[in-house]
Amino acid sequence: TGPQLETLTVIAYRAPVTKAELELIRGVNCSMILRNLLMRGLIEEKQDKKSLVPVYVLSFECMQHLGITTPEDLPDFEKLNADENLQALLEQQSAVEAEEA
Repeated sequence: TGPQLETLTVIAYRAPVTKAELELIRGVNCSMILRNLLMRGLIEEKQDKKSLVPVYVLSFECMQHLGITTPEDLPDFEKLNADENLQALLEQQSAVEAEEA
């Protein structure tokens, strides 16, 4: 789903990340989404030794599926976000949604 993909993306780019940090970024409760991502084997829950709070990271299986070996191999988010084609697509989508409303 869209919310799961959004959560997975946040984990991929900001890992290790806590549930509280995810909820602050997304603005909604992430308990069910985290449970589903864990059940699907897309993320792993690890214990942060300093704060003793669980943190979430991409699983090896998820990275393998994406064709990467470490999260550092992910495309540069800033470069992707600044892409002119992406901006045009997002503007087009916003216009369509505005017409439907």
